[in-house]
Amino acid sequence: MKAMMNKFLKNWKRVLFFGLGAVIGLEFSNAFHPSLRSRLMYALVRLLHKPIMPEELEKQRSYLDRLQELVPPPLKIDPNLVDANGIPCEWVLPEKDIPTQVVFYLHGGGYTTKMPVLHRNFLFQLAQESKAQFFMVDYRLAPEHPFPAALEDALVAYDWLLHQGWDPEKIMFAGDSAGGGLTLATLLALRDMGRPLPVGAIFISPWTDLTGSGESITLLKDLDVMLTWENLQESALDYAGHEPLTHPWISPLFADFKGLPDSLILVGGREILMDDSTRLATRMTEDGVDVDLVIESYMGHVYPATGPAIPEAQRAIEKIGDFIKKC
Repeated sequence: MKAMMNKFLKNWKRVLFFGLGAVIGLEFSNAFHPSLRSRLMYALVRLLHKPIMPEELEKQRSYLDRLQELVPPPLKIDPNLVDANGIPCEWVLPEKDIPTQVVFYLHGGGYTTKMPVLHRNFLFQLAQESKAQFFMVDYRLAPEHPFPAALEDALVAYDWLLHQGWDPEKIMFAGDSAGGGLTLATLLALRDMGRPLPVGAIFISPWTDLTGSGESITLLKDLDVMLTWENLQESALDYAGHEPLTHPWISPLFADFKGLPDSLILVGGREILMDDSTRLATRMTEDGVDVDLVIESYMGHVYPATGPAIPEAQRAIEKIGDFIKKC
């Protein structure tokens, strides 16, 4: 026994490096579910993000601005700004390819905040994967500009895009979180007004029910490392203004979806808004919409935006890219 122990102590470095190499090899062969990288990332988010996220909106905005300043300059993408009939927007293009498709994108942020630096980087990853160019709308935010300001801005920007000569058959809609809900509301408004619809839509952790009636709000509150219903509820009231939260252009989950284009929905299995996606997929399918729902177990809110840092997000980016190419 003593001889074996001495032998182990003598070769402990070799054993350690072999063990580390085996773990790393298994990680990069996607043997762990969830991945070790995602476990580390969400552990850091739980430790650093939720405890220091301010409750007051102005402090939240300042905090998010400071967070964006932490992005190293080499990773920052210069904005390609454009005025779309008075609505500030920007293009995000793939590095080498000449795109023949455009994705009309509405960012998240609870209708009250925005993070253009991080969204720009995320959209660049999607552009590289899909070979499409992205058109991100800087819509007005609540509470300074409650409903229907954001929806009006989205409609004006889409109208500008059509007048630039883009064929709706070459346009897709996409959005994350509140931007996913706004994307759906914009589609509903266009349909109701008899306007041309895009060829497809992508919803990333969409916030579709501002009343908070989904069971996941309660069931997953201890697992969600990013969102709390208390903060979301305040944002919902700021956005709705004097309109009821059940208005189908505010909480588009309560609309009918007949005539909407093929859709891809991606959501994390550990976010309180999961039921906003699962119920949306069910109701869209019932109304005859072709829907592909992806629920990534153990992932949090808008998890694809963390790619390529974690493999689950990279798979989501590839899924989104394939969907855009297919449409």
